Amino acid sequence: MYKVFVNEKVICFTNNEENCNQFEQKLVLHFFSIEYIHFLFLLLNGEDKKNIVIVVTDYEVAFKKFQKYFKIIRAAGGIVSNKNNEKLFIYRLDKWDFPKGKVEKGEEIKTAAIREVEEECGITDLTILKQLQDTYHVYSFKDQLILKQTYWFELTSSYSGELVPQLEEDITKVEWLTDVDIENKVLANTYASIKELL
Repeated sequence: MYKVFVNEKVICFTNNEENCNQFEQKLVLHFFSIEYIHFLFLLLNGEDKKNIVIVVTDYEVAFKKFQKYFKIIRAAGGIVSNKNNEKLFIYRLDKWDFPKGKVEKGEEIKTAAIREVEEECGITDLTILKQLQDTYHVYSFKDQLILKQTYWFELTSSYSGELVPQLEEDITKVEWLTDVDIENKVLANTYASIKELL
């Protein structure tokens, strides 16, 4: 199954409709054609709150066709925990987020994830524990549709120094947050893709 986030809505590619039962409001389509891309985005950008579930036998093929319509950007980031089991969050453009950024040409994905977390948070001593699920989201930039694939990793750090937000990337705060903080602060003010990771 693939989930593509478009603002707070989702396009879900699957071969089993039950995989998307978490969506209370959804439009289920039992086909996919590249010609329907404009139709999908009209629905997703409208007032309707429905998510779109595309149920097809081979959802891998359907998703590959979908990707051809976009410029693909790869990013990498991490969910970092410390010895107190707190998680590292950034606050950027009035939303809580995990640190992440674009993968540079020729750069290994894991290297990019560590570099981006270090740059955005002023942290060191990062160790990757495992790779998590990728997320996908769509946005437009300079009249071009972008599909961003973000590779996520679970990391740990024993760093106990000052956290320094990367202001030139519009990050105004970097904080270690407890599960209670996440419940009270983050979930009410973050992106759908971050909620998915949490």
